[in-house]
Amino acid sequence: MNRPLRITLLTVLAVALVAVGALGGALSQREDRNDAEKFSDISGDTTCWAAGSVVDRVVPASHYTDRWKRLTREDLGYNAQCGITVDGKQVLRVSVEQHNSVHKPDRVGTGPDHGKTKRIPGFEQSWSSRDAAAAVVPCTKNTGDDNATNLYVKAQAWRKDYGKLRQDMVRIVEQAVKAHRTTACNSAPAEDDRD
Repeated sequence: MNRPLRITLLTVLAVALVAVGALGGALSQREDRNDAEKFSDISGDTTCWAAGSVVDRVVPASHYTDRWKRLTREDLGYNAQCGITVDGKQVLRVSVEQHNSVHKPDRVGTGPDHGKTKRIPGFEQSWSSRDAAAAVVPCTKNTGDDNATNLYVKAQAWRKDYGKLRQDMVRIVEQAVKAHRTTACNSAPAEDDRD
């Protein structure tokens, strides 16, 4: 075989191999997108104090999720945090914090881009938007020294499509209140349960 013909055949073979590799990579990526799984399928349990079905609706299907929890407790100071990231981006954060009752709740997740806020039934101080919800829960009685404390419970999600996310954010807040109220408030006389 002469040299120019060998070079031509090797060039054609190299181009064909590159094309097959590119096609295989594209198909593999497409298949990976179709293989995305629900959060509960990847994690095997629930997190952020909510039912798996709720978290599955809030957290987009993905190939990789990471979750974290943190709890600190001091005298009349309780702080629990939980978050979920999907493919490296935060998609859900839930916080339960005990503060003096004069503390004003954080209103992140409200405003024109987040839709009209609505009150959450069963909570005197509360709000929900398309992607966040929060409630203030009385924790300890005021003994006259302005030393009453409240739990400030908030859930926020980051999504492109909000859909019916508001109802799920409210459910997450309600479940977080149930999970933490007794533990957070047990160091002082608790308010009567009004729920």
